[in-house]
Amino acid sequence: MKLSFSALIVLISLCALAAAVFSAEDQMYRIKPGDQLSVYVHENQDLTMTVMVLPDGTISYPLVGSLYVQGLTTSGLEDILTQKLGQFLQKPVVVVSISSETLYKIYVMGEVRMPNAYPFQEKRRLTDYLAMAGGPGPEANLKKCNVYPADPGKSRLVVNLNEIFDDKDRSKDVELQANDTILLEKRSGYIISDWAEIAQVFSIILGVATLYLVAQRR
Repeated sequence: MKLSFSALIVLISLCALAAAVFSAEDQMYRIKPGDQLSVYVHENQDLTMTVMVLPDGTISYPLVGSLYVQGLTTSGLEDILTQKLGQFLQKPVVVVSISSETLYKIYVMGEVRMPNAYPFQEKRRLTDYLAMAGGPGPEANLKKCNVYPADPGKSRLVVNLNEIFDDKDRSKDVELQANDTILLEKRSGYIISDWAEIAQVFSIILGVATLYLVAQRR
């Protein structure tokens, strides 16, 4: 089928208009926490992957490390990745697209085994999301689990997880709302947390002092 010259001009114009519209949409959209980004690097399967934007606005990407991307357009991120990967590859060709825009999430951060953004589900409680994140890490301070509401009008809630785990106060296992953040703090190395630890430390000090006095008398 042959196209007339005028029909061909119209077809080219429509294609150019469509490309301009898609380009404008790309320029207008700004990357947000929770977005899933598809990163394609030509002829490099190891660097072609999908990454999630973490609550702090960063992504983790091979050879680049942690990179703050919140507020960038996809083309802006392409330029940055092209520049940084150019230190390791010859003339890399990078294409970034949004594979999934932000959905409602719960952000689990700090001393958990798998910090990440997890899908929000109604009626889920604090311990449910901690379980999704693999549970507390070995250095977690179970007495200081912070819940930061997404609603700026609400205050931070500090939860003692021991009281939940020991069934002393299940009411503290609160239901979370969309886009809330959980931050489990790290245990301080030398803070004495209860009287049993104080007594143990005191007995050690007393024993060392006694040995010192006996050695002096000799």
